[in-house]
Amino acid sequence: MSDFLPLLSTAVDQVVAPGSLVAPELFVSALGEILPYNRSLPTQILDVINQCWVDQSTDARGLLGAILQGLVYTNIVPLDLAIELVDRNILQDSSIISSSQILATRIARIKTGLLYKQQKFNLLREENEGYAKLSHEFNVALSELPKGAFMDAADITAKSNDLLTVVNALIGYFELDPNRVLDNVLDICSQNLLSHARFILLFLHCSPWAPKTLAVTQPFNSVDQHERRRRLDFIQKDFSGYFTTEMKKEGGSALAAQLLGFKLRHFASAVDRHERSYTAPESLIFLTALLIKSGFIKLGDIYPYVFSLWGKLESNCTVKSS
Repeated sequence: MSDFLPLLSTAVDQVVAPGSLVAPELFVSALGEILPYNRSLPTQILDVINQCWVDQSTDARGLLGAILQGLVYTNIVPLDLAIELVDRNILQDSSIISSSQILATRIARIKTGLLYKQQKFNLLREENEGYAKLSHEFNVALSELPKGAFMDAADITAKSNDLLTVVNALIGYFELDPNRVLDNVLDICSQNLLSHARFILLFLHCSPWAPKTLAVTQPFNSVDQHERRRRLDFIQKDFSGYFTTEMKKEGGSALAAQLLGFKLRHFASAVDRHERSYTAPESLIFLTALLIKSGFIKLGDIYPYVFSLWGKLESNCTVKSS
């Protein structure tokens, strides 16, 4: 195949040469017979046409245009590939496109949209109306739930879906940053975890931020006695192996783990700065543990943020120091 490209270039020159007896249609047909044996043919013939076009006469360019038209119309060369590789002026002269200027404008717009257009979210520091409404609607939904009372699973699901609809509408209407919304939602969830844990867990697992794959194995309370005993023995005999297994789990939301990790690290760094005028984050730790247990986040994602902080957090999860 390394010698095919020079032969192909010579063949094209002979077809477009003055007095040639080979019609462009016959040449295109011959290329179609070669295509099954050379899948690189479309790219090669387009490169040859680009190179031959420059120094050819008007008549020769007409023949090259006829060859290009035949290649596109017979699907030997896909139209998208021709637009990508062939000069737009050649495409216009060959009647493949109506205007090279229109094509250039469209390409510029597409490239601008793909490469340079910035998604402008309504950040908290710029405008707080959307986030204020988000917090209000979330707290209203939680206040309508019975505290400490049992709720039917169907009722929890229905109220969770209603709240999700409101949250999605607020994100769309105010152009809120979805990552910042999740950050605020996690704050609200940690503050209401003890009274509405079931609802919060269902809401997060049904939300757009839920991971595609949960980082969880079969729940401990759903296995038989023999399997429970086996797991406990494994943890006691080889805790390092158990920990390594937990760290290597797949799935979970890396974004949620990152947000929670930053929150925990903030509290720990505040301890280093001797700032004691804030509430200890017991609820945040409980939320993190619950999300790890349910598979929403995995231990391996949050561990880099907190592995050196647990001692500081534990010392801070007490009554405010005087």
